[in-house]
Amino acid sequence: MHRPIAFSYLALLLAAPVFSSDDVNYDPDTNYRPENVTGLDYYYYPWVGSYYNGTATFTISSLSVRSRSRSSSSSSSDDDEDSDLCPQLQNYTYTLSYPALLGITETEPDDERPENTNPVNVILSTSYSNFTRYFNDFMDSSNMQIRDMPWVFESVDVSRRTFGYESTDPNFNLSISDNSGSDTPYRLSGSSSDESNPLPTLQTNMSSCSRLEDWWGVSFSSELTFPALQVTFDARSANFALVSGAVMNTLRREDDDEEETPQLAGRISVEFLGSIDEARSDVLDSPGGEGEPRWIRSVGFGNYSANLDYGSENAGSAVAVGGIGGVLGWAVGLMGVVGCVLW
Repeated sequence: MHRPIAFSYLALLLAAPVFSSDDVNYDPDTNYRPENVTGLDYYYYPWVGSYYNGTATFTISSLSVRSRSRSSSSSSSDDDEDSDLCPQLQNYTYTLSYPALLGITETEPDDERPENTNPVNVILSTSYSNFTRYFNDFMDSSNMQIRDMPWVFESVDVSRRTFGYESTDPNFNLSISDNSGSDTPYRLSGSSSDESNPLPTLQTNMSSCSRLEDWWGVSFSSELTFPALQVTFDARSANFALVSGAVMNTLRREDDDEEETPQLAGRISVEFLGSIDEARSDVLDSPGGEGEPRWIRSVGFGNYSANLDYGSENAGSAVAVGGIGGVLGWAVGLMGVVGCVLW
């Protein structure tokens, strides 16, 4: 739920002078957090923004059999079909789920993005171990986490470091819908027209016909369906829904011709529903006049009671921005100080 605009600006005013006192490398002009928060894994949570814990569910349906070789003399989709789908896969739907983390964050100011697109970064990470196998208490030095992640979505290629950043073109062109009021969630939607499809392969196994019994994963395919994304989020929860075409990559046998080894093709959807992780999220502010999400930087500053570092000696200050009550208290105090000075 968005907070009233008047209180949002007051909170921003009060929080603006607060900086991290123990991180000499912190740069407030970037979208990175200070690196002084005990218990925060910076591989997953390096950027200012909101983070949501939940489950990502992958659903594969509308299966058909395709040949790897395509006829050059015809553009008909019938030319791709190798044979009829075996009975055990007709009307078959395959579903698998993983623990997931959705990050909706500030953008990097140096990014060159199309005008009026991608007001935020969207990163959906999945994990075999529920993000516990390679957890690090501080800046990661080995990038071992990727070994625990079967699939990752990035609306734009992101850098997980505060150095060595390179601007890249976005993978998706997302736009935000106009909000009808402060109580409505933000709504993002968009698609990717990249023929090479920017989505990574999903590594998994699935029951199949005997001819296709050995295979290792799913490739998202723009050739079949351009991927489309919808995201809704507020200060409490978030929903992520992605639809794309997909091709199941079979493992070719030694005596098979690679071009003639068939593939399964179909439709894949990725759905996520999660709740806010207040301990690791900055304070999501109301949209203001531009209608875009804004965050009050709290993680690393000790100014929000729900964060990991609240009251920590490493934090820069202890401004209470955790709700309207805290803002009002500081507003009253601020007016009192001003009144004394004027008197």
